[in-house]
Amino acid sequence: MTARPIIARGQASSCYFRTTVDQQHRKALVQICEPCKHCFVSATKRGAYMNVEAVRDRLIPQLVAARVKRVTVTGGEPFMHADLIQIISEFRTAGMDVGVCTNATMSTPHQIERLAELKAHMNVSLDGFSPDSHGVFRGRREGFQETVDNVRAFAEAGILQGLLCTPNNLAQDEEYAQLCAFAKEQGARYVLMNPLGSMGRGASRAAQKLRRPDDHMRHIGDLTAPFADEDLDVTLIRFPNDDRKPLAGCEAGTIIYVFTDGGVAICPYLVFAARTRVSQHPDSDFLVGNVWSDDDVAAQLDAYGRFSDRWDLGANDTCRGCSMSSQCGKGCPAAVVAAGHRIGAVDSEQCPIVPPQSRTLPVVGVS
Repeated sequence: MTARPIIARGQASSCYFRTTVDQQHRKALVQICEPCKHCFVSATKRGAYMNVEAVRDRLIPQLVAARVKRVTVTGGEPFMHADLIQIISEFRTAGMDVGVCTNATMSTPHQIERLAELKAHMNVSLDGFSPDSHGVFRGRREGFQETVDNVRAFAEAGILQGLLCTPNNLAQDEEYAQLCAFAKEQGARYVLMNPLGSMGRGASRAAQKLRRPDDHMRHIGDLTAPFADEDLDVTLIRFPNDDRKPLAGCEAGTIIYVFTDGGVAICPYLVFAARTRVSQHPDSDFLVGNVWSDDDVAAQLDAYGRFSDRWDLGANDTCRGCSMSSQCGKGCPAAVVAAGHRIGAVDSEQCPIVPPQSRTLPVVGVS
């Protein structure tokens, strides 16, 4: 099925996701394993793996009942799962479109051949365009060349979809233009860039020191803009909203996340934000059932309802008095929670109305 852009014309890209599905359906990100040295979730080098039989007999039937049509397999690093190809095959047998988020350092030629046969598509993390930026950011200098080589292999096999990028202080701004040129050369459909956020592993003080300042994010936007055309979508997520546009809305409940332990989140970012020290929300506010222990996750998701109906995203004087309120989706509630506020507060990092000095989220840690 066709993906639907989250950002409406004339809105700022405030949601961390690029696309969603029609409201009557859902998209699911499935964490098939936890191990990962570097990931936006609080992953570890050791952890649990989803069992293939459990995926087939428990997870997939519940996703079907929840009207999930698109699945993105994530981790940790999905290629660390010995049964990755079989899991993707099970999703495809159920009629689901399947993507894989990967660092593209572990795939084999045989796996790439099978992925092409299954018509899966690859979304690859590439956070700079040199061993000293992407390689160091990901913890292995040699990982840069491995990633580049496998991106080329994915492209040759016809399964490359996009590049996912977190601009960081290890890279020179010009590298992101080189990255976009590489994406275009390989036939990628999109490059998605977003700043390092204050949640998950990105909440640590060490990680926040890697966050690129706003003036550099603006420069990166200028450098990469010439590469955007009908063949390559360059999506800049939560870059400075200098055009003072109203904000995109929230897709929580439409894009769900299934943790390895079976917990189902209405949005992964809301759960990660709720687990930061400054959060005023428990993560249970955003978790709905467990696919391993519950038989009615689809019903629980339906009962939770639309996020914007359950939570008043504009419950503040700024939004209530704003002339753009009817055009504005009120931004990302996960960013609000990560900043230590209750849902309903202004997404101050992106809001075009609040004073600029409030745009920087606080540096926080995780327990």
